[in-house]
Amino acid sequence: MFVRKKPNRSGIISVVVAKKCGKVHYLKTIGLSCDANEIEELYLQGKEML
Repeated sequence: MFVRKKPNRSGIISVVVAKKCGKVHYLKTIGLSCDANEIEELYLQGKEML
């Protein structure tokens, strides 16, 4: 399992916990943001969840 920053069409970045078994499966969305500082905070929250 890993944490991924996934860009959306609208320009917002989704931070998700994902798992790879042939394909990437998104297990849980941690949060959404377009601010770089908030994205890093969400990424660290995802790392703590693992």
